Amino acid sequence: MELRELNYITAIGKTRHMSHAANELYISQPALYKSLRKIESEFGTPLFYRKGNELLPTDTGQIVLEKAGEISILISQMNDAVAATKNLKQGKVNIGFPSIIGTMFLPTLLIEFQKKYPDISLHTVEAGGNALAGMVISGDIDMAIIMRPVFSELLNEIPLIRDQVTAGVLPSHPLSRRSYVTIKDFDNLPFITFDKTFNMRAQLMELFRTEKFRPNIAFEGASCQFLFELTTLSDGILILPRPIIEFYAHDSMITLPFKPSFQWELSLIFQKNTFLSTASKALINHIQEYFFRV
Repeated sequence: MELRELNYITAIGKTRHMSHAANELYISQPALYKSLRKIESEFGTPLFYRKGNELLPTDTGQIVLEKAGEISILISQMNDAVAATKNLKQGKVNIGFPSIIGTMFLPTLLIEFQKKYPDISLHTVEAGGNALAGMVISGDIDMAIIMRPVFSELLNEIPLIRDQVTAGVLPSHPLSRRSYVTIKDFDNLPFITFDKTFNMRAQLMELFRTEKFRPNIAFEGASCQFLFELTTLSDGILILPRPIIEFYAHDSMITLPFKPSFQWELSLIFQKNTFLSTASKALINHIQEYFFRV
Protein backbone atom coordinates (compact mmCIF):
# COMPACT_ATOMS: atom_id res chain seq x y z
CA MET A 1 0.00 0.00 0.00
CA GLU A 2 1.25 3.46 -0.89
CA LEU A 3 1.23 6.38 1.53
CA ARG A 4 -1.31 8.13 -0.73
CA GLU A 5 -3.69 5.17 -0.39
CA LEU A 6 -3.21 5.18 3.38
CA ASN A 7 -4.39 8.80 3.37
CA TYR A 8 -7.47 7.70 1.41
CA ILE A 9 -8.39 5.11 4.07
CA THR A 10 -7.83 7.66 6.85
CA ALA A 11 -10.08 10.23 5.16
CA ILE A 12 -12.89 7.68 4.69
CA GLY A 13 -12.58 6.56 8.30
CA LYS A 14 -12.69 10.16 9.56
CA THR A 15 -15.60 11.43 7.41
CA ARG A 16 -17.53 8.12 7.23
CA HIS A 17 -18.74 9.19 3.77
CA MET A 18 -17.24 8.48 0.37
CA SER A 19 -18.31 11.87 -1.02
CA HIS A 20 -17.04 13.84 1.99
CA ALA A 21 -13.71 12.01 1.89
CA ALA A 22 -13.37 12.65 -1.85
CA ASN A 23 -13.99 16.38 -1.29
CA GLU A 24 -11.40 16.49 1.49
CA LEU A 25 -8.85 14.70 -0.69
CA TYR A 26 -9.63 16.82 -3.79
CA ILE A 27 -10.29 13.75 -5.96
CA SER A 28 -13.44 12.44 -7.64
CA GLN A 29 -15.70 10.04 -5.79
CA PRO A 30 -15.39 7.30 -8.47
CA ALA A 31 -11.57 7.54 -8.27
CA LEU A 32 -11.69 7.18 -4.48
CA TYR A 33 -14.10 4.26 -4.71
CA LYS A 34 -11.82 2.54 -7.24
CA SER A 35 -8.80 3.02 -4.97
CA LEU A 36 -10.69 1.60 -1.97
CA ARG A 37 -11.65 -1.52 -3.92
CA LYS A 38 -8.01 -1.96 -5.00
CA ILE A 39 -6.79 -1.70 -1.40
CA GLU A 40 -9.45 -4.12 -0.16
CA SER A 41 -8.43 -6.54 -2.92
CA GLU A 42 -4.83 -6.41 -1.71
CA PHE A 43 -5.89 -7.15 1.87
CA GLY A 44 -8.38 -9.79 0.70
CA THR A 45 -11.14 -8.43 2.94
CA PRO A 46 -13.45 -5.39 3.15
CA LEU A 47 -12.25 -2.45 5.21
CA PHE A 48 -15.63 -0.69 5.54
CA TYR A 49 -19.31 -1.66 5.62
CA ARG A 50 -22.34 0.51 5.10
CA LYS A 51 -24.73 1.27 7.97
CA GLY A 52 -27.42 3.65 6.90
CA ASN A 53 -25.74 6.61 5.24
CA GLU A 54 -22.36 5.97 6.89
CA LEU A 55 -19.31 3.84 6.07
CA LEU A 56 -18.00 2.18 9.23
CA PRO A 57 -14.73 0.25 9.56
CA THR A 58 -14.73 -3.53 9.74
CA ASP A 59 -12.46 -5.21 12.29
CA THR A 60 -9.69 -5.25 9.69
CA GLY A 61 -10.49 -1.67 8.72
CA GLN A 62 -10.20 -0.57 12.36
CA ILE A 63 -6.73 -2.13 12.59
CA VAL A 64 -5.66 -0.41 9.36
CA LEU A 65 -6.97 2.95 10.64
CA GLU A 66 -5.13 2.58 13.96
CA LYS A 67 -1.86 1.71 12.24
CA ALA A 68 -2.39 4.50 9.71
CA GLY A 69 -2.69 6.94 12.61
CA GLU A 70 0.59 5.66 14.08
CA ILE A 71 2.30 5.98 10.71
CA SER A 72 0.95 9.51 10.31
CA ILE A 73 2.39 10.49 13.71
CA LEU A 74 5.79 8.97 12.81
CA ILE A 75 5.86 10.85 9.50
CA SER A 76 4.98 14.10 11.26
CA GLN A 77 7.72 13.50 13.85
CA MET A 78 10.20 12.70 11.07
CA ASN A 79 9.34 15.91 9.23
CA ASP A 80 9.66 17.93 12.44
CA ALA A 81 13.02 16.31 13.21
CA VAL A 82 14.34 16.99 9.71
CA ALA A 83 13.20 20.60 9.91
CA ALA A 84 14.73 21.00 13.36
CA THR A 85 18.04 19.54 12.18
CA LYS A 86 18.10 21.81 9.12
CA ASN A 87 17.42 24.79 11.37
CA LEU A 88 20.05 23.64 13.91
CA LYS A 89 17.47 23.14 16.63
CA GLN A 90 18.76 19.67 17.37
CA GLY A 91 21.51 17.20 16.48
CA LYS A 92 24.46 15.37 17.99
CA VAL A 93 28.20 15.75 17.47
CA ASN A 94 31.07 13.65 18.86
CA ILE A 95 34.39 15.51 19.14
CA GLY A 96 37.73 14.25 20.44
CA PHE A 97 40.81 16.06 21.73
CA PRO A 98 43.90 15.47 23.90
CA SER A 99 43.25 16.39 27.54
CA ILE A 100 45.60 19.39 27.45
CA ILE A 101 43.80 20.87 24.45
CA GLY A 102 40.55 20.40 26.31
CA THR A 103 41.92 22.17 29.38
CA MET A 104 43.37 25.11 27.46
CA PHE A 105 40.80 25.81 24.77
CA LEU A 106 37.68 23.67 24.84
CA PRO A 107 35.71 24.85 27.92
CA THR A 108 35.08 28.33 26.53
CA LEU A 109 34.66 27.07 22.97
CA LEU A 110 32.08 24.42 23.88
CA ILE A 111 30.13 26.66 26.26
CA GLU A 112 29.88 29.31 23.55
CA PHE A 113 28.64 26.69 21.08
CA GLN A 114 25.99 25.32 23.43
CA LYS A 115 24.71 28.79 24.22
CA LYS A 116 24.37 29.40 20.49
CA TYR A 117 22.84 25.97 19.75
CA PRO A 118 21.31 24.76 23.05
CA ASP A 119 19.54 21.72 21.55
CA ILE A 120 22.60 20.25 19.84
CA SER A 121 24.07 17.49 22.01
CA LEU A 122 27.88 17.40 22.31
CA HIS A 123 29.77 14.28 23.32
CA THR A 124 33.51 14.62 24.05
CA VAL A 125 36.30 12.04 24.01
CA GLU A 126 39.78 12.63 25.47
CA ALA A 127 42.72 10.64 24.05
CA GLY A 128 46.10 11.01 22.35
CA GLY A 129 46.33 12.31 18.79
CA ASN A 130 47.04 8.96 17.12
CA ALA A 131 44.13 7.28 18.88
CA LEU A 132 41.79 10.14 17.98
CA ALA A 133 42.76 10.00 14.30
CA GLY A 134 41.87 6.31 14.31
CA MET A 135 38.51 7.04 15.93
CA VAL A 136 37.67 9.61 13.26
CA ILE A 137 38.64 7.21 10.46
CA SER A 138 36.52 4.41 11.96
CA GLY A 139 33.57 6.75 12.44
CA ASP A 140 33.51 6.40 16.23
CA ILE A 141 33.71 10.19 16.53
CA ASP A 142 32.81 12.93 14.04
CA MET A 143 35.92 15.10 14.39
CA ALA A 144 38.96 15.76 16.56
CA ILE A 145 41.51 18.46 17.34
CA ILE A 146 45.05 17.04 17.25
CA MET A 147 48.63 18.04 16.56
CA ARG A 148 49.80 18.17 12.96
CA PRO A 149 50.90 16.54 10.76
CA VAL A 150 48.09 14.10 10.11
CA PHE A 151 49.42 11.07 8.26
CA SER A 152 46.24 9.84 6.58
CA GLU A 153 44.74 10.47 3.16
CA LEU A 154 41.35 9.54 4.62
CA LEU A 155 41.12 12.73 6.67
CA ASN A 156 40.41 16.37 5.95
CA GLU A 157 42.54 18.76 7.96
CA ILE A 158 41.88 22.40 8.91
CA PRO A 159 44.88 24.17 10.55
CA LEU A 160 43.93 26.02 13.74
CA ILE A 161 47.07 27.14 15.61
CA ARG A 162 50.76 27.46 14.73
CA ASP A 163 53.39 27.85 17.46
CA GLN A 164 56.60 26.14 18.64
CA VAL A 165 57.79 23.34 20.87
CA THR A 166 60.21 24.82 23.41
CA ALA A 167 62.39 23.85 26.36
CA GLY A 168 61.09 25.22 29.64
CA VAL A 169 63.43 25.80 32.61
CA LEU A 170 63.30 27.61 35.92
CA PRO A 171 65.36 30.86 36.24
CA SER A 172 67.85 28.94 38.43
CA HIS A 173 68.66 26.43 35.68
CA PRO A 174 72.01 26.89 33.80
CA LEU A 175 70.17 26.92 30.45
CA SER A 176 68.07 29.90 31.51
CA ARG A 177 70.79 32.25 30.28
CA ARG A 178 70.59 30.82 26.77
CA SER A 179 68.51 32.40 24.01
CA TYR A 180 67.78 29.05 22.29
CA VAL A 181 68.60 25.34 22.41
CA THR A 182 69.34 22.68 19.80
CA ILE A 183 68.60 18.96 19.75
CA LYS A 184 72.32 18.32 20.11
CA ASP A 185 72.24 20.09 23.48
CA PHE A 186 70.23 17.14 24.78
CA ASP A 187 72.87 14.51 24.09
CA ASN A 188 72.94 12.79 27.52
CA LEU A 189 71.00 15.69 29.05
CA PRO A 190 67.85 14.43 30.85
CA PHE A 191 64.52 16.08 30.18
CA ILE A 192 60.79 15.70 30.82
CA THR A 193 58.14 15.43 28.10
CA PHE A 194 54.93 13.78 26.87
CA ASP A 195 54.54 10.00 26.71
CA LYS A 196 54.16 7.90 23.56
CA THR A 197 50.46 8.65 23.08
CA PHE A 198 51.26 12.17 21.81
CA ASN A 199 52.18 13.16 18.26
CA MET A 200 54.67 15.71 19.56
CA ARG A 201 56.61 12.95 21.30
CA ALA A 202 56.91 10.99 18.03
CA GLN A 203 58.25 14.05 16.20
CA LEU A 204 60.71 14.76 19.02
CA MET A 205 62.04 11.19 18.85
CA GLU A 206 62.48 11.56 15.09
CA LEU A 207 64.71 14.60 15.67
CA PHE A 208 66.88 12.53 18.01
CA ARG A 209 67.11 9.73 15.45
CA THR A 210 68.21 12.26 12.83
CA GLU A 211 71.05 13.36 15.11
CA LYS A 212 71.89 9.68 15.81
CA PHE A 213 71.81 9.69 19.59
CA ARG A 214 69.46 8.25 22.19
CA PRO A 215 67.35 10.69 24.19
CA ASN A 216 67.66 10.71 27.97
CA ILE A 217 64.08 10.97 29.19
CA ALA A 218 63.96 11.51 32.95
CA PHE A 219 60.17 11.48 33.23
CA GLU A 220 57.25 11.22 30.81
CA GLY A 221 53.49 11.41 31.13
CA ALA A 222 50.17 12.59 29.75
CA SER A 223 49.29 15.11 32.47
CA CYS A 224 50.82 18.53 31.87
CA GLN A 225 50.29 19.55 35.48
CA PHE A 226 52.17 16.43 36.59
CA LEU A 227 55.04 17.13 34.18
CA PHE A 228 55.24 20.76 35.25
CA GLU A 229 55.40 19.81 38.96
CA LEU A 230 58.17 17.27 38.24
CA THR A 231 60.15 19.93 36.39
CA THR A 232 59.72 22.46 39.20
CA LEU A 233 60.75 20.04 41.96
CA SER A 234 63.73 18.65 40.07
CA ASP A 235 64.84 21.96 38.47
CA GLY A 236 64.84 19.96 35.25
CA ILE A 237 64.08 20.69 31.59
CA LEU A 238 60.56 20.43 30.24
CA ILE A 239 60.06 19.94 26.48
CA LEU A 240 56.50 20.86 25.51
CA PRO A 241 54.70 23.30 23.20
CA ARG A 242 55.26 26.90 24.30
CA PRO A 243 51.54 27.71 24.91
CA ILE A 244 51.25 24.70 27.21
CA ILE A 245 54.32 25.62 29.28
CA GLU A 246 53.13 29.20 29.61
CA PHE A 247 49.61 28.06 30.52
CA TYR A 248 50.89 26.03 33.49
CA ALA A 249 54.01 28.01 34.45
CA HIS A 250 52.32 31.42 34.76
CA ASP A 251 55.61 33.27 34.07
CA SER A 252 57.58 31.14 36.56
CA MET A 253 59.45 29.33 33.78
CA ILE A 254 61.63 30.52 30.91
CA THR A 255 60.90 29.08 27.46
CA LEU A 256 63.77 28.52 25.03
CA PRO A 257 62.98 27.94 21.34
CA PHE A 258 64.71 25.22 19.38
CA LYS A 259 67.06 26.12 16.57
CA PRO A 260 66.07 25.21 13.93
CA SER A 261 62.46 25.83 14.92
CA PHE A 262 60.40 22.87 16.13
CA GLN A 263 56.88 23.68 14.93
CA TRP A 264 53.75 22.84 16.93
CA GLU A 265 50.48 23.03 15.03
CA LEU A 266 46.93 22.03 15.84
CA SER A 267 44.41 20.85 13.26
CA LEU A 268 40.76 19.97 13.19
CA ILE A 269 40.30 16.64 11.41
CA PHE A 270 37.24 14.84 10.01
CA GLN A 271 36.62 12.16 7.39
CA LYS A 272 36.98 12.87 3.69
CA ASN A 273 34.14 12.04 1.30
CA THR A 274 31.57 11.46 4.03
CA PHE A 275 28.27 13.02 5.01
CA LEU A 276 28.54 15.81 7.56
CA SER A 277 25.43 16.58 9.56
CA THR A 278 24.23 20.16 9.82
CA ALA A 279 25.22 20.10 13.49
CA SER A 280 28.76 18.93 12.62
CA LYS A 281 29.11 21.68 10.03
CA ALA A 282 27.98 24.24 12.60
CA LEU A 283 30.60 23.02 15.10
CA ILE A 284 33.35 23.08 12.46
CA ASN A 285 32.48 26.69 11.61
CA HIS A 286 32.36 27.63 15.29
CA ILE A 287 35.78 26.05 15.96
CA GLN A 288 37.35 27.96 13.07
CA GLU A 289 35.82 31.22 14.26
CA TYR A 290 36.96 30.59 17.84
CA PHE A 291 40.59 29.84 16.98
CA PHE A 292 40.67 32.83 14.64
CA ARG A 293 39.97 34.98 17.72
CA VAL A 294 42.44 33.39 20.16
